[in-house]
Amino acid sequence: MKAKQRRSTTCNNCGSHLEEDYNYCPSCGQSNSDNNVTFSTLFKEFLDNYFGIDSKLAHSFIPFLFNPGALTNRFHEGKVKHFIHPVRLYLVMSLFYFFTISYLLSDINLNTFDEEAEFTTASIEALKDNSRLQLLSDSTRMALLEDSLVDRYSNIASFDQLVDSLDADYGEDFLEDFKVSLSSVSIPDRKEEGYINKMHRLARDNRIADSVFWDSLTQGGKTNFKLFSNSDEAHLQQQVRKIFKNDEGFKGFVLGNLPLMMFILIPLFAGILKLIYVRRKHLYIKHIVHALHIHSFAYLIYGLTLLIMFKLITEGSFPDGQAVGLRGILGFAVFVVTSTYAYISFLKVYKQQWFKTLIKFNIVGFIYVFFLQIFFSLEVLISFWYY
Repeated sequence: MKAKQRRSTTCNNCGSHLEEDYNYCPSCGQSNSDNNVTFSTLFKEFLDNYFGIDSKLAHSFIPFLFNPGALTNRFHEGKVKHFIHPVRLYLVMSLFYFFTISYLLSDINLNTFDEEAEFTTASIEALKDNSRLQLLSDSTRMALLEDSLVDRYSNIASFDQLVDSLDADYGEDFLEDFKVSLSSVSIPDRKEEGYINKMHRLARDNRIADSVFWDSLTQGGKTNFKLFSNSDEAHLQQQVRKIFKNDEGFKGFVLGNLPLMMFILIPLFAGILKLIYVRRKHLYIKHIVHALHIHSFAYLIYGLTLLIMFKLITEGSFPDGQAVGLRGILGFAVFVVTSTYAYISFLKVYKQQWFKTLIKFNIVGFIYVFFLQIFFSLEVLISFWYY
C-alpha cells in the first residue's frame, strides 16, 4: 500500500474525487500517486521497495544480531509483517560484503607480486641472497651484524665470504633464524625489470604471437597438455595472455561472479541441512530461510572485520610486525563468534540436544566447506575460460 504522502484526493488523469485510502481511481483506473514529493520521500520508498529497509529493519536488527535463529523461527511461524524478508536481508548483506571485498582488492594486481615488501628486518641469508639487499655495500651489510660476529672474522673483507664462514661454523639454520634490524639503512629500489612487469609488456605487444608469449611465460619450458586439444591449448594461451593484458578486468570478472556462486550455494547448504535433519521432517523452505539468515550474519560480521583488519590495523598504526599478529587474532576471534552464532541458531531452530546438535553442526560445516572450495575453484576456472 502506498504511503500517505504519495496520495492525492483528486485523480490527476480524469479529475475525479478520490478518498485518501484509494490505490486507484474508480473512474479511469489510474494509480493514485502524487509524484510531486521531496527527494527524501522517493529515496525512502526506494529503500523500502527494493531492500525492505524501513521500520522492519529496526524490528529485525536486535534479533538478527543477538538472538540467533529467532528470525528463522518467526518466519516459520508466519510472523513476517514486522520483520525484513530473508531474501531482502541476504541481498543487502551480500551487497555490503562483496562491495567490501572489491574495495579491499582494488589495489591488488599482478604487479604486486613483482614488488618487494618494505623490509624492517632480514635474516643473514636474505642479506646475501635477496636481489634488493644485495645492492647494499659489503660494509653496510657487515655493520648490521653484531660486532662479536664480525670481530670473530676480522680477516674477512667480503660479506659473502663472511656468510660462508658463518654457515660452516653455525649451519644454515643459524643464517635463516638470525635477524638484523634494517631501520638504520635505506634499501635501494631494484633496477631490473621484474618478471611480472616483463610479462605485462610482452602481453601488450601485438607483434608477438600467443605461442611466443607462452614460451616467454614458461621461460622455454615444454608443457604437455594431454587434456587439451590443439584448439583448447591455443585458447588457454590466449586467455592467459588476456589476463596479463588486463588483470584488473579479470579480477573484476571473478569478483562479479562470486555473488552468483554464493547464491547458488544457498539451496545446496539448505539441502545439506535437509539431509542431516531428515528425520525431523522440516520443510525445505525452513532450511532455505535458515541458510539465508546464517549467511547474512556472516556477510555482515566478516565484511566489518575485513574493513577493520585492512583499513584500521595497518603497518603504519602498528609497526614492528604487530599488524599481522593482530589481524590473525581478530580473524580467529570473529570466526569463533560466527561459528558460535551459527551453532546457537541450530539449537534454537532444530531444537535438539546440544551434543547431537554439535555433531551435526560440524558435519554440516565440513561438507559445506568442501563444496565451497569446489564451487570457488570452478568459478575461477569458468571465469578464466570465458573471460
